Amino acid sequence: MKKLLVVFCCLVACRTFAADGLALFQIGLKTYQENGADALLNTWYSTRDDADKIAALRTRLNAATRHLGTVVDTEVFTPRNLGKNVQRLYGVIYFEKKPLWIRAEFYAVGGRSGFISLEFSHSPDEILPLAWVALPP
Repeated sequence: MKKLLVVFCCLVACRTFAADGLALFQIGLKTYQENGADALLNTWYSTRDDADKIAALRTRLNAATRHLGTVVDTEVFTPRNLGKNVQRLYGVIYFEKKPLWIRAEFYAVGGRSGFISLEFSHSPDEILPLAWVALPP
């Protein structure tokens, strides 16, 4: 009974915090490392509801990574909450030749959640918050 109460309290506490897509974001990057772009996109998006979005993202992602070699590692940075229902997530996929920087927005409301945007670039200046890429004075 105590275990049930602890689980219930955790669930209630989790629902009172901001949207949290961090675990799913990390899983997506790891699946990309192991199985490629389709695995990442199928982890983050519903193939039934987001088929057109997945196709467009797949085309862009494959074009951006075509000549980078194999994935060496992935990394996720501290997420930023944009209110209680939207979270901006940052990460990087390290390829043999150079990294690909990633920014995604995760939305959660009314028991539904998912990624609403995905941007990526070879330049961290285009993806990371300005404060992270600015040189110290």
